[in-house]
Amino acid sequence: MGLMRKTFSVGTFGIVSFRSKKDKVRRAERAQREAETALEEEQSARAVAEARIATAEKKVRDATVQAAQAAKRLGQTKRRTRRASRGERLGELIASAEPILRSGLETARGASTSTVARGRTAGRRARKASKRATRDAKKGAKRSFRHAKATASTAKGAISPHPER
Repeated sequence: MGLMRKTFSVGTFGIVSFRSKKDKVRRAERAQREAETALEEEQSARAVAEARIATAEKKVRDATVQAAQAAKRLGQTKRRTRRASRGERLGELIASAEPILRSGLETARGASTSTVARGRTAGRRARKASKRATRDAKKGAKRSFRHAKATASTAKGAISPHPER
């Protein structure tokens, strides 16, 4: 029957259909089955690809976390080494400055001792001069009062401020 229909279709120049309804239905069903199979294969391939993408994204996240942790540890290590070197430099600076500081302290102590001694002597002189001035002032001697005033002002100028301990 298929051969007659095909011959008849050629003889009528296509007025009669080349394929019958059953033939068209069979071809359509076969094409549908093939399309469904291809769709299932594509869906399974997509699922596999999405699973691979998910694992790759997870690996990327883990790698970024590890990189961040490594960067943090590196920063901490750098800070530790900087702190250690800062401490070493400070120790060297203190060690080099210590003799200078000690000599400055000795100089200051010596200066303070001599300043105190000069202040005491100047104070004694000023007290004596003021006693003389008050005694002479009572007597009415202006000259001694001026002399005592001048001595007191020179004593005041001779005393430098007491260095702090």
